[in-house]
Amino acid sequence: MNTNIPTLEPAYDFNVDVHSIQLYCGRVEICIDGSIYVGDGEVRLDFLPKASVNFYGHFHNVPFEDRLKEISFFTINDIKIECLKLSGDLNLTSDEFNVKCCPKLEPINCIGNDSTQIKWILFHLFNFVDLIGNRKTVEQSKGKDCTIRHIDLFSDDWKVELKSLISTNENIKLLREEGGYRLTHIGCITRTNDVQFTGKMAKEFLYALRFVLSFAKGGWCEPICAIGFDNAGNRVWELWSSPKEPWVVPVTWFDPYNSYQLVELFPNFMKRWADDSWQEALREVVYWYLNANNPSRGVDAGIILTQAALERLSYEYVVKDKKLLSVDGFKNIWASDKLRLLFSSLRIPLDIPVEAHNLQCFALSKQIKWLDAPHALTEIRNSLVHPEHKHRGRYDTAYYEAWNLGLWYLEMSILAICNYTSTYGNRLKQRWVGEIEDVPWK
Repeated sequence: MNTNIPTLEPAYDFNVDVHSIQLYCGRVEICIDGSIYVGDGEVRLDFLPKASVNFYGHFHNVPFEDRLKEISFFTINDIKIECLKLSGDLNLTSDEFNVKCCPKLEPINCIGNDSTQIKWILFHLFNFVDLIGNRKTVEQSKGKDCTIRHIDLFSDDWKVELKSLISTNENIKLLREEGGYRLTHIGCITRTNDVQFTGKMAKEFLYALRFVLSFAKGGWCEPICAIGFDNAGNRVWELWSSPKEPWVVPVTWFDPYNSYQLVELFPNFMKRWADDSWQEALREVVYWYLNANNPSRGVDAGIILTQAALERLSYEYVVKDKKLLSVDGFKNIWASDKLRLLFSSLRIPLDIPVEAHNLQCFALSKQIKWLDAPHALTEIRNSLVHPEHKHRGRYDTAYYEAWNLGLWYLEMSILAICNYTSTYGNRLKQRWVGEIEDVPWK
């Protein structure tokens, strides 16, 4: 870590109240039908019923007819923020008007702008995995030594440090028991050689970081409430944002006991992301992967989403990147051939693995005779989406295996496209945390 940067600490005390954290308190304005009203207010990161940034305002002498109308925007720090009114007082006997709103979009750039010069950024991670880290430090808590785990990620001239907290172990324990949202890590973003960067560059980098960290976790996990500091340590730039989903423990390729996997993926993922065409593809594919990887949403839905992601990835790689087929040629082949061409080009095995016992039994039956895994996956998907399919409802005993195998292929394809050649946790096998193996193409 650069010696000019202070020891990393959370910018807010997220352990004081696990239901709501104050981000701002002071003067606010609202605009209603062109009229401006000034009052006192605050911005809070609320975690119930779901995490969101909310605005609270307390105003006087707002006419009753305006209280019934929509609020055009909140103004905080001279920044206008479009919002939706969630609630507002309609008491005719009081001149007080209390209102609660939420922004139409997150994150909210509440301090600074796209041209602000930034030396380093502090951000917060909720509900991330229990990383072992690639280095350790020791901090004191109540007279006892506490091990702090760090992981350092590098990409071109960017550096990201993730750091656990004294409260991390306890918060992860509480998450496992109660669910919800808790702060597990903080992070720092810098450029090498002490080079400053702009607010626009910061937002773009944080957006990319959101996808690579979420892909590692197997569920949404994004940097929130990022704060930018200048050379003198002044707070010159800030984004307000909230975690996307409560605590889940998805199965994923990334093994938290082997943090070097994320270290090795990061620069290659970011290199692909730097290409506009690949950025769009990765954004769509990882989005579908994260939604498909949550079994509570239904494994049948996950099967459909996974195949959509695989076909999208195949088009980007086979047609646009490697030019192995024309656009028309790609359109005219079977869906199974699209997957087959992608997997074989990336040196990912096509056979149905022995772990997928039910799929193998179907493949060997005289009525089915699937050729390989791509054939099995596309047939099961077709039986789900086509009501007239002759085998509709017949494969229900193999849905879980098809869902899990499809996600394995999607994880392997993303890793291979990012030129990742290290180890991974194989979701197809019953394994302990820490059990890993080489990727198939190594």
